[in-house]
Formats: sequence, C-alpha cells, structure tokens
Amino acid sequence: MIKKYLNEVWENLFWQGMEAVLYGDGDIWVRQQGTQAWDEEDIVYKLSLSLEYWSDSFFVTVNKNGDLMKDETMKPDFIEDMTRQIKEGY
Repeated sequence: MIKKYLNEVWENLFWQGMEAVLYGDGDIWVRQQGTQAWDEEDIVYKLSLSLEYWSDSFFVTVNKNGDLMKDETMKPDFIEDMTRQIKEGY
C-alpha cells in the first residue's frame, strides 16, 4: 500500500496546491491542500505535491533551461526514503 501511494506521489510531484493522502485502508486521494474530508481521522499520511515543498530535495534537478524537474534516476531512492519516513510516522 505504501509503495502504491509513493508511486502516485512521484507521478504527481509539482502539482501546485495539491497534496496526496493515504488512508489506513489503502485508499489514495489527491486533493487541494488545506481541505479536509469528513473521514479525516482515517488518514495516516499526507504529503504536499507542490514545487515549493520539493524544490530543495535531492529528488529534484535543474534542466538546461533552469527549470526544476524530477530526477527520474532518483525515484527508487525516493520510494525507499519516503517508505521509511511513513513507517516511522505510523
């Protein structure tokens, strides 16, 4: 369930103003940051997708035009590192 969630996060990185939420039953939703659901207590992890949140991480690189982008070679490290963080947060 965590790997599926993190793959969803990776695919949606830099979606401005959005966050990915993971529910205890394994459901995954992407929603606008700052919103709350009626079942908020069932959420076990939230992660911002916005560029500002990720801009200084080692998963991000700068292309030849000076734009920030995901470093696709870092995806396995992202999955591993974030899995550890999520498990520590349970």
